[in-house]
Amino acid sequence: MNTQHKRIQSFFAASLSLILGLSLLLVVSCGDKKPAAKPTMGEKIENKIDDALDRRPGEPVLDAIEDASKDAKEVKTAVQEAVKDATK
Repeated sequence: MNTQHKRIQSFFAASLSLILGLSLLLVVSCGDKKPAAKPTMGEKIENKIDDALDRRPGEPVLDAIEDASKDAKEVKTAVQEAVKDATK
């Protein structure tokens, strides 16, 4: 192999690496964006409507979680009242 052939191979390898690197960077940067940490007012309203109409994804699980949190609040209130009555 002569030196000019080696230079062409080196240039081709460097160019190919650059193109692959830029392509990978482009694919990664154009990927799906993560949703904002805080939902917008429109998203909140949409979630409330979907909740009322039972159209949310995983509705049975979400309803069970909501019921469990309501029950926990009721238990907390009952315990606080019992402690208040016991200390009188």
